[in-house]
Amino acid sequence: MDYDKSSIAAVYDQARGLAPGLLERWLDLVARDASPAQGSLIVDVGCGTGRFCEPLAERFSARVLGVDPSEQMLAEARKKSSGDRVEFRRSSAEALPLTSASADMVLMSMVLHHLPDLGAAVRECRRVLRSGGHVCVRTITRDGDFPHRHFFPMTDAEIPARHYIESTFAAAGFSMVAHEIVTQVVAASWPEFASKVALRGYSTVARLSDQDFEAGMAALRSHSPPGGPDREVTEDIDWFVFKAP
Repeated sequence: MDYDKSSIAAVYDQARGLAPGLLERWLDLVARDASPAQGSLIVDVGCGTGRFCEPLAERFSARVLGVDPSEQMLAEARKKSSGDRVEFRRSSAEALPLTSASADMVLMSMVLHHLPDLGAAVRECRRVLRSGGHVCVRTITRDGDFPHRHFFPMTDAEIPARHYIESTFAAAGFSMVAHEIVTQVVAASWPEFASKVALRGYSTVARLSDQDFEAGMAALRSHSPPGGPDREVTEDIDWFVFKAP
């Protein structure tokens, strides 16, 4: 979907923001599995509002280039940039604004289900990475579970399967060095989760007709989750790390 023809940029951080402890957990995984050296160039592909860009620069003393096709998302990202180590450019994942073999790591967070040609994007990652560079992928998959998928119409074709992600990177010459499923808290309670989803900050929800959206929200609000409405709401996120030859 075209984010610049939606209101997602204005509500994304409120609907999808990561608590400091959860953000640190993801950075710990980057450190464990990719170990970017001080001064590395990290490319955040599909950076959105830049929620990982400054934290990556600070944690790893790295240069970070955030790229995204949406000017509205980049405008929000630039508001968070306080130093000279982070830069933002408008770009698609299939045509990154970098010379070949110039980057040390690529992050793709919640991006894969937006890409019309995953193979082309993966090959572009391979082009810009130095030998031994890493691609860190944080994504929902068809095999995992995320709560809003049970209330809004979506097709499996929208969400990549794990085996498809693995085979696409393998076809581009990457080797997989890590994969795990991270269960993260997205809301402290079911009512809080409903309030976040109501903002339409999820692209899978924002693209729906108003009729489908309202029907889904009605079902979500009336749902009685296991453990009661005051229990934390979680979702499964797949974490992959691939290494370039």
